[in-house]
Amino acid sequence: MVGKPKVAPLNPRSVLLSNPYCAPLREMYHRMTAASATSWDQIEDEFLAAISAFDKGLPQVFSGDAVEKDLQSKQLSGALQNGKGDWFNNLLALLLERCAGIETLYVGRQVPGLIIAEHNLDGVYPGDESRAIEFLLEAKMMGTPKHANSPGQKAFGRAGSADTNKRVKELAFKSIDLKGEASRRLSHKGISPTGGAGGGDLSTWLHASRPRIYFFMAARVVSDTDFAAVVRWADTAAQVVDAVGVYCYEFVPGSYTDYRPKVGIQPVYQLDRVLYRACTELKSLKEAPPPPIIFDVAPSAAAQALELTGEAAAEPE
Repeated sequence: MVGKPKVAPLNPRSVLLSNPYCAPLREMYHRMTAASATSWDQIEDEFLAAISAFDKGLPQVFSGDAVEKDLQSKQLSGALQNGKGDWFNNLLALLLERCAGIETLYVGRQVPGLIIAEHNLDGVYPGDESRAIEFLLEAKMMGTPKHANSPGQKAFGRAGSADTNKRVKELAFKSIDLKGEASRRLSHKGISPTGGAGGGDLSTWLHASRPRIYFFMAARVVSDTDFAAVVRWADTAAQVVDAVGVYCYEFVPGSYTDYRPKVGIQPVYQLDRVLYRACTELKSLKEAPPPPIIFDVAPSAAAQALELTGEAAAEPE
């Protein structure tokens, strides 16, 4: 049987805590943990200052011998691929925990899918593995200035919308797979799921089904066209998840790493509004805990395949 990681509170991971390039981000996060903010508006200025300091600290060239340059390149990749996103995710979790009055959001609780046996999410609630998961958090940051690992990039850097396509496609599959498995388990117990793609459109079914999935993205946009593309991808994501919160920021004239908010996001996607909606949903879950999870059903084909693979790997030669 393949082992499962222990459920744990959603806390910063090692890259954010130790990577040298992440220093401005972790310093800002530690300040926020000592403060009392409960909304995005209260931390927006700190967010922009921290991401500006982080981007200013990204090297344009590496120094030292080949070994040192290789280490710097790996540290830079880690900061951009994991540290920055981890920081954003933990900031949102901190605000939601305080606003909703819950002890913590969780990581390490693997969520069953219909086609893929298990998914890992950026944050879930509740953490109790005997209870059905009702709230899922996914958070992504997109767009970077030019740096030493992207010497061929244009001077203004990588567009915020450049990676959004991939992230939204991943999110769409994950949402369908998670909600499909939840509906399968209900059906096995004789409980009628809420509709289905065959009886209506797919988006209607997804929005009516559990668990609730909230997707937040922060994007560094390099032009009005880039901004329009990010918003259009938010429209796409909104068809497959329950809520999408978007925050865009742009560089000011004369600097590619000094930032200001990008105005023009429609209210339905404004991050502060969606964050408050998520807070309200978590408050309701705290007051009325979700039902026990349905365990005594036949495992999905993917779960059976995963278990057999684990058993095969453990067989003696």
